[in-house]
Amino acid sequence: MGLFSTIFRPLKLAFTGTLVHQMDTPISNGLTLSLRLKRDGHGKHHVLLAGFAGGEYQYYTLELAEFAQFASSVDAIEASIAANVLPPS
Repeated sequence: MGLFSTIFRPLKLAFTGTLVHQMDTPISNGLTLSLRLKRDGHGKHHVLLAGFAGGEYQYYTLELAEFAQFASSVDAIEASIAANVLPPS
């Protein structure tokens, strides 16, 4: 993949295709993280991770297998939190 497509592919995927499902999560200091399942014109699905804060936008595209790895990492961190972080007293 060339430099041009590496830079602009996330933007193309962000603004084209069909939105299948979206979940927005507000986090620290006005930042919102958005997970979006999208389908392109060929029926292929991908996940778009978008971050919005202070008028700035960041987009990261994940193939479904990459998203599954990301989700597994989240599960591992959650397990670590449960095992290592004491509840507030």
